[in-house]
Amino acid sequence: MATRPPDDAPLTDPADEADLLWVSVKPDNGTGKALLIKGSPLIAIGTLRLGLMMAAGRGTSAGSGTAGLVIGILAVAFPLLWVGALIGLRWANAGILLEDGVLTVRDRWNRKVLHAPVSSLTGLHTVRAPIDGPHDSRIVITSRAHRPVLIDPRLWDAEGLRELWQHLRLPFQDHGFLNWPLLKKRFPGIPTPWRHVHIVLSTLLIVLGGIAYIALVVNLPFLL
Repeated sequence: MATRPPDDAPLTDPADEADLLWVSVKPDNGTGKALLIKGSPLIAIGTLRLGLMMAAGRGTSAGSGTAGLVIGILAVAFPLLWVGALIGLRWANAGILLEDGVLTVRDRWNRKVLHAPVSSLTGLHTVRAPIDGPHDSRIVITSRAHRPVLIDPRLWDAEGLRELWQHLRLPFQDHGFLNWPLLKKRFPGIPTPWRHVHIVLSTLLIVLGGIAYIALVVNLPFLL
C-alpha cells in the first residue's frame, strides 16, 4: 500500500481532494508461499523417493536407471515451477490502484478487470461464496460504468485494502451466503471462477489429468 505524499499534490479545492487520492494495493502471495514452505520437506522427500523408485524399479517392474531418476525429479519440479511462475506473474502484474478519481483492478495477466471512475461506483458488498474452507468471504465492487468485480481479500495486502475502503467512502452491504446462481442473479455480469462453479467437472478433469500425467512420467524413460 502506498499513498501519494501531500507535498506532491497541487493546491486545490477541498471538494476536489477525493480526486487526488493515490492508493496502491499490492497482492499478498503469503498464503501460497506459506503452503509451499510448509510442504517443502514432504515434497523433497517424495521427489527423491519417486526418482529412486523409477531408477531402481519395484517388484517385477524394471527400473530405468539414471534417466528414471532425472525424469522422476523433473516430474515434481515442473508443477512447482509452474506454480512459482503464476505467483511471480501475480506479484508483477496484479494490483488495485486508486488514482485521480479512477479505480483500476488488474489481474495476474495485466488485464484491467475494473477501470471505472470512483463517482460511478455504487457500493461494496460482502458475500460468502460456495467455496469449501474457512476463507470463503469475498467483496464485490459494483459500479454503473463496469460489470461487478469479485475480490478475495486474503490475496491482497490487508492494510492496503483497509486504506482503500476508507478513501472510497462507500457503504458495505452484507449479503450473507450466496450460491453461484444467486450470486450471478444478484450481481449480473459478475465473472465467477469456472473451477468453482463446476466443482464436480473440474475435480474430475484434475483427477484424470493427474492420472494421465503420472502415466506419462512413469513410461517416459522407456519411450526416450
